[in-house]
Amino acid sequence: MSKDPEWYIALGLARGQLEYTINELDKSVPAKLKENLQNITRRMDRIRNNTDFKTLIYRSKDYEYVIKAIFENMEVFSLLLEPLTIGTMGTQKPFRFSFEQYVQEAKTKMPSRKAADACMMQLLISAMETQTTQSDGTCELTPECQTQLIQGSGLAFQQTSRLRAMILARIFDCMEGVDLSANIYKLCIQIYKETKSLEAWDHPAGTRTLFMQQIYFCASQGYGEFIKPRWMNKILSWQEPKGCYADDRQPFLRLTGFVGPAANPPPKDREEDYRVKKAASFEGGSCNSLTSAMALGSLAMYVRALLETDQAFQYDVLI
Repeated sequence: MSKDPEWYIALGLARGQLEYTINELDKSVPAKLKENLQNITRRMDRIRNNTDFKTLIYRSKDYEYVIKAIFENMEVFSLLLEPLTIGTMGTQKPFRFSFEQYVQEAKTKMPSRKAADACMMQLLISAMETQTTQSDGTCELTPECQTQLIQGSGLAFQQTSRLRAMILARIFDCMEGVDLSANIYKLCIQIYKETKSLEAWDHPAGTRTLFMQQIYFCASQGYGEFIKPRWMNKILSWQEPKGCYADDRQPFLRLTGFVGPAANPPPKDREEDYRVKKAASFEGGSCNSLTSAMALGSLAMYVRALLETDQAFQYDVLI
């Protein structure tokens, strides 16, 4: 069983997507298709029920707080679904510069993984206090975290970290006076350019997880432009024989500055690195939990899109 909490977040959200889809199916849907989807959700339930969440591995205390807050509100999160629509985002073109230039530019962006964890923890602590006291106040961020998550600019995993923070803030009704929906839209426009660029660069080493995370996060916010058959077919082609996914993304994370340099890190950084590697590589072989989680999330969104547009009947694998 996985030790990575991101896997169980993706599992819970995917289950919510499927349950929503099953409930929305009309009578014209073949009974076998509905039965197969229900069997998938039951399997997801068994995995969740057989998991000892006390054994999960967290890279830091800040991250642990964020993840546990998400777990505690998973039932709400999994049912807050945005309608899938197609707008003008698809007109965005890939970057004109090279992947090497992209990596160099990402180094100048924010937040780092540590800063993202710390700021999301701050946001959620404030949100929980507001809920507990039932006060009229709103959860807030320090000026530094406002800069890191809202006012600054990001690329790569820095950008998806900012998006996740905005999604959490919107769910918890945080940051009064900030148009979170508009911010999420702007982030996904920028992310769409990145996703198309990663495709144009033929998915350089270490970027598969990012590519799938971009699709998963933005499609979950209703942006149907991220659900493309060719992208989903590409994700399916990356699947390992045992069914999981692999991606050696650590060099990419360091090159883009999302995590610190490998040479002589301080003890706390070494401990964090160890925890991340232990959580990711528990399955043995080439399987990676975070990569598999992002694949699961992306593919669950695709199944939902197919069913909502009556295209699922073309896919024998679902029937």
